Amino acid sequence: MKQLVKLIALFVLFTQPLFSQTEADEAAIRGLVQSMADGWTEGSGEKFAAAFADEHDYIVWNGMYFKNFNTQGNAAAHQGLFESVYKDTEHYATVDKVKFIREDIALIHVLAAVVKKGEGRPADPGVLWTGLLEKQEGQWKIISFHNLDLEIFQDEQMRQRAPMPPQVMYASWYAEAGR
Repeated sequence: MKQLVKLIALFVLFTQPLFSQTEADEAAIRGLVQSMADGWTEGSGEKFAAAFADEHDYIVWNGMYFKNFNTQGNAAAHQGLFESVYKDTEHYATVDKVKFIREDIALIHVLAAVVKKGEGRPADPGVLWTGLLEKQEGQWKIISFHNLDLEIFQDEQMRQRAPMPPQVMYASWYAEAGR
């Protein structure tokens, strides 16, 4: 019995830093996503792009594919959008999933929506984006980003044919809206 207690104590002692590290990393990743959303809402291409590694891939919802994009190019591109088609918009984001592939690599799925300022959080998300993040010099950075338009919310027939209700598929969006 004493041996079992010792083994459990050793297990807890040696695994505790791993669990707290994951919690801290997940909190940092969630903060990074919120900072991106804040940058969008503030109309700051620089703040939005700060979430990305200096070299990253960026796939836009419409299929545009920017390989080996850099942070400065990302910031400039988004600044142009914030001063034109996305002027005076707000960005809402809900982290749906964080999966650590390794201690320095994480895969995330984020539900998001962009609306005119003052409209408030929409009932349904508009996009789902996936990010592959790498911890670089102690900071999480997006190294690959893919943005997908959620057509299920634009087409009632598609919604009717869905294998499960959207409120189930995108439950985290609705849970956060109810907070």
